[in-house]
Amino acid sequence: MKAQAQVDIIAPSFRLQRKMGGPASRMLTTEAYRKANAALEAVIPPVDVEGKRLLDELQQVLMARAPGGRDLMWNNAHEIRGLAGTVRKTCLGQAANLICHYLNDTDSDFQPDLGVMQTIVVVAFQALRDDADTDPMIQVLVQDGARAVIAQRHREGRD
Repeated sequence: MKAQAQVDIIAPSFRLQRKMGGPASRMLTTEAYRKANAALEAVIPPVDVEGKRLLDELQQVLMARAPGGRDLMWNNAHEIRGLAGTVRKTCLGQAANLICHYLNDTDSDFQPDLGVMQTIVVVAFQALRDDADTDPMIQVLVQDGARAVIAQRHREGRD
């Protein structure tokens, strides 16, 4: 009788499945799954910290109404959008995208509407929560933010 090879069964995290699922996942070895799971889980807390830092900085620039602040706000929102995609924080990515969309097609000296921007920033802070993507209220807030951005761009003649 032949000895049976030991079989390792590894269930990749849901985040990893969403990030690496599909045909490519068949090429991953057991050890690769372990490393990928560990790496993905290890990167989430620093991403959350960096997202909060970027949002804090964005909010400070918004409130200061400093000339040239638009570029920093757009860059921070763009970076948050990318970070959110890395760890699959969909609502956070959508909120950051709303900021980018609102600020698109504007000059460096553009002063965004304080109410609209503050609304979106608050939504983005809420979207940092771990359960944000499963919280229907946050999804409603993102939708409300999208309507606010569309309406404001229209009022500004930029739609």
